[in-house]
Amino acid sequence: MTLIWKAWPQWLTDAVVAAYRDGRTPAEIGATISRSEAVIRAKLVREGVYVSAAIKRKAYVAEQAEGF
Repeated sequence: MTLIWKAWPQWLTDAVVAAYRDGRTPAEIGATISRSEAVIRAKLVREGVYVSAAIKRKAYVAEQAEGF
């Protein structure tokens, strides 16, 4: 099986980021453009506008550890 990378057009990336910044959820955005929520989240992470809950927890734990 060969995986083929299909780059997102810049206009689509810009539209997804704008929609997220306007308050739409990754699930709503994904439903609009026929992509899964996971794909949208991954794109938003790569663009630097979405921080996952796991990363937030990791940062919180590290911040608390500095206080000791």
